[in-house]
Amino acid sequence: MRWRAAEEQLYPVVMVRPDLYERSIEIVRSVADELRAFGTPAALLDGFGRAAEIAAGVVRRESLATEGVDLALATTAAFSLRYRELVGEVARGRAIERIRAARERGDAWVVLHESGTLEQAPAVPYRRLEMHLGDGAGLHLFVQQDPETAAPVYGVESVQLDPQTGDWLHDASGWAEPRMLSTPESWRDLIQELRERLASP
Repeated sequence: MRWRAAEEQLYPVVMVRPDLYERSIEIVRSVADELRAFGTPAALLDGFGRAAEIAAGVVRRESLATEGVDLALATTAAFSLRYRELVGEVARGRAIERIRAARERGDAWVVLHESGTLEQAPAVPYRRLEMHLGDGAGLHLFVQQDPETAAPVYGVESVQLDPQTGDWLHDASGWAEPRMLSTPESWRDLIQELRERLASP
C-alpha cells in the first residue's frame, strides 16, 4: 500500500539524519492529528485528494520546520498512521460488541479477534485472541511457519485483557514468553488446560 510504503521510507532517515527525521516525524504527527476529522477509512481516502492542502495548512498554523523534509512523503505517512488508528478503532468496536453479545448469551469465553484459518495455516498465519468474560484472562493463539524449517509452529500466550473492552493490558501470570509447540494436538491440549486454569477462581 502506498501509504505504508511512505512510512517505511521515512525510517532509514534516522540513521543518517536524526535532525531531519525529527522534523519529519513532527510533521507526520501533526498532520495525523488533523486527519482525526476523518472518522472512517472511506472518508480518509477521499481526503487524500486534498493531502497537500491539509499539510500546508498544518505547517502554516503550527509554524513547523520543513527544511529538507519531503513534505509529500511525510504527509502520506501521516495518512498511513491515521488509517492504522481507524482500523484499530473499528476492531475495538467489534470486540466490545462481541463481549456484549457473549454476556447476553451467558457465554464464559468470547473470541475477540481472529485472522486466517487453521486450514490455511501456516501458509497463511493464523491468529486468535479469546477472553474469559469473568476476569479478562485472555489467550493469544497463533500458528505460523518456522523460518528455518518451514514447519508449522503452534503458539499460546497468556495475556490480561480489559473485561469491558478487550484491550490488551499486561501479561497475565504464567509464562513470560509465548509457549511454542510442534503439533496441533499438544497445542489444543494446552489451550484447554489454560482455559480451565485461567477461568478458575
